[in-house]
Amino acid sequence: MGITEQAEKHLKGKSVIIVTNSLDSDGYVQEIAGTLLEAIDDCFVLGQLQEKSPTLVNAHYVAWIYEDEGDNEADEEEL
Repeated sequence: MGITEQAEKHLKGKSVIIVTNSLDSDGYVQEIAGTLLEAIDDCFVLGQLQEKSPTLVNAHYVAWIYEDEGDNEADEEEL
């Protein structure tokens, strides 16, 4: 099972951070945060609050993807 299938199975509908394997001009990897709407074929579809249309990320450029639990910890502290 590939990375898109695993992400679809375990992370769909959750806040995630995708780390790319391509470096920006300063030599840092790029991180893209959003809600994983779908992971189909070789593409991740992310919903981001500030964007009206979804962000598409080619799976060939993804180093890793993980669930963003930072927002949950802040919510728990407020309770």
